[in-house]
Amino acid sequence: MIKRTALCLALLAAVLPLAAQDAALLSGILEKQSATVTDFSYLVASQLGMECTPFEAYTYCDRFGTFPFANDAEQPVTVRMVSHFLMKNYGLKGGILWNATGSARYAWKELKAQGFWKAGTDPDHVLSGRDLVRAVSKFVAKWPDATLRDPPVPEASPEYRDAIFSAKEEQK
Repeated sequence: MIKRTALCLALLAAVLPLAAQDAALLSGILEKQSATVTDFSYLVASQLGMECTPFEAYTYCDRFGTFPFANDAEQPVTVRMVSHFLMKNYGLKGGILWNATGSARYAWKELKAQGFWKAGTDPDHVLSGRDLVRAVSKFVAKWPDATLRDPPVPEASPEYRDAIFSAKEEQK
């Protein structure tokens, strides 16, 4: 009984910063064994207060250019990908190698050294939905003043725009 209560309290603490999101989408993310890049994008966009679909959130976050080159929106999200996105796009300070390279490897190492990831966390570990929500919540709690920079690309690529517009037309 105590374990169950502690687990519920821990889950509540992890989910509170994300409370403004659509409950059904958040529940769907929490239940996933393997969270996707789209799920991560949705959590980032929701933390910003954006009201959008998961795909619209993905097109917004993809404009930062920090997802892997041959990225698929439904690709499983890894510790390395989350680390790189957070370090690069929230302007977190890092060490010499992070500043020199800006690579995902050193983003993961910086966040691990700062206690964000547990020691021994594999950078290629695929995050579950629950782990992803905890990571985003922990990031918001640990760096409350961090703000997402403006995307370097002013708008989504044409194929994304066409997909969004056709999806909105289908909903009508």
